[in-house]
Amino acid sequence: MLRFLTRLIYTATMIIEADLIARIVLSIINANTQNQFVYWVFKSTDVIITPFNGIVANSIEINGLTISLTPVVALVFCIIASFIFSELLKSFSRE
Repeated sequence: MLRFLTRLIYTATMIIEADLIARIVLSIINANTQNQFVYWVFKSTDVIITPFNGIVANSIEINGLTISLTPVVALVFCIIASFIFSELLKSFSRE
């Protein structure tokens, strides 16, 4: 049962991280938000990103590329949280 729970949490965090990476890439290339896929990625990640609004500056510009920092902060938090959860679950396993 614990192995199943570990895999479920791992899969969920990988999906969330992939969505955040997709949002970061789409915002870097300045994708058209009228496109259905781009709109879906931005809308689905809004729930994850909203708590991190205001922690850092909204964006940074490097050589003409504008990078939104809020999704990057959310991605780093998600990576750290998934590592902590996986280590906690491993510590409770009997193997």
